[in-house]
Amino acid sequence: MKEALKEIIFKKVTGILILVVLIALILGVLGSRFLSQKGSGAQVITVPTLEKIIQISELSTFTAVYNGIAEVPNEKDPEKVDYYVAYDAKVNAGIDFKKIDIQIDEEEKTIQIKLPPVYITEVQVDIGSMDFIFYNSQKNESTVTQEAFKACNADVEEESEKQEAICELAKQNAVNVITALVQPIVAQADEEYQLSVA
Repeated sequence: MKEALKEIIFKKVTGILILVVLIALILGVLGSRFLSQKGSGAQVITVPTLEKIIQISELSTFTAVYNGIAEVPNEKDPEKVDYYVAYDAKVNAGIDFKKIDIQIDEEEKTIQIKLPPVYITEVQVDIGSMDFIFYNSQKNESTVTQEAFKACNADVEEESEKQEAICELAKQNAVNVITALVQPIVAQADEEYQLSVA
């Protein structure tokens, strides 16, 4: 039990560290681009400027490790199970950055960034982790792998859609990423602006 808990914590910490490194790299590139364009005059914060800063098509902001068991029914008699297959998979969730809504109120000195809904961006089944329990011995052959892989993909997609925690954590990470990308640029251009990301 302790080993499983340590492994879960290690995977989460590793995921967070990867996210932090990604943010640092993006900030470095975008910050240097912004600074190289900066002239001697005062900077004006505009929606196109902020859109350019967060110009990413799709970003997975959370990765979960999932251990599942897929059930493969008999083609002729769906009431019977041919075999079960246990598997490991990674589930990525994130947002479509093209659908981010940015509102700037120059009088109130506020910037509001509204994020689109989080969705499952990708599932990756580890084909090497698949382990079988056969009830139909005729299915126990080398060609079963492709069918089992499809069943595992369908199973992890269905199960991950039900897990609200995955989307909640992905949303919070997306808020953190956008804030980390935009806040330094806004603060450098005009410290009076208040940034809100939700």
